[in-house]
Amino acid sequence: MEAGGRGLLVSPPTVDVRPITLALERAARGEPGADEVLWDLVYCDLKQLAASRLRGLQPGQTLQATALVHEAWMRLSEAGAPAWESRAHFFGAAARSMRNILVDQARRKRSLKRGGAERPEALSTDLIAGEEGLDVDLLALDEALDALSAQYERPARIVMLRFFAGLPIEEIAAVLEITTRTVDRDLLFARTWLRRFLDRT
Repeated sequence: MEAGGRGLLVSPPTVDVRPITLALERAARGEPGADEVLWDLVYCDLKQLAASRLRGLQPGQTLQATALVHEAWMRLSEAGAPAWESRAHFFGAAARSMRNILVDQARRKRSLKRGGAERPEALSTDLIAGEEGLDVDLLALDEALDALSAQYERPARIVMLRFFAGLPIEEIAAVLEITTRTVDRDLLFARTWLRRFLDRT
């Protein structure tokens, strides 16, 4: 599905990966100005990633892509500069940070509701249902992803890299040192597992 679609899958970043890798290495070493260089290189891709996260949410969402990018960047910066293994590692962490921000916001909204009459925060996602998309409770999906990770770490990581970081199958396979066939198989397993988990809740 293209980045403009309803689901969570986004087109892979189109920039040259080598400058980003070099910038990540410099930031990990704490070189002066490295964070600013990294920010300039990844900003457009992070904004595309943020926009894809927000597109799936219900109408009425007030958080903007720019604000989501800046908040995610702040959280990553406050956590300190780890030894980023790769561009995929970085974008995976950024996607997780955005997911956490949206989940935190959904929890705050839920706590402010009175009487429970309003519908829970939901997003339209092809992660579970395929290309046709499906409205899923955001907090329920977050719980399902945590449960998947606790039992099946690799499929859960592949879901994060594919559907939340928008990385291509070939790059995921290279990062995890597995075959593309294994990535495809784990994605199919994860989709089925998540659907069954959500059906039980």
